Amino acid sequence: MMSATEFNDLPPSVQAALVLDEGRYLHHRIKGWCKIDLYWLYGFYVELWFLYDLKTIGLVRALTTPKALEPYLETIRLNVKV
Repeated sequence: MMSATEFNDLPPSVQAALVLDEGRYLHHRIKGWCKIDLYWLYGFYVELWFLYDLKTIGLVRALTTPKALEPYLETIRLNVKV
């Protein structure tokens, strides 16, 4: 198990592999040219930002504040702890 900060320090390819192999998919949203998938992994939330082709991951990031979940709160019910 690792913290969100430790996860964010990993290389992006390792982050993506961990999320896809061990994460639990929760929801997605669209922002501009990206589809953003939300996952639960090791006790924190992670976003995978897919580019317009829906195959290329442009960004992986662990969400480290409850505020980062606000874009999802209108369409999904999550238990957010402050």
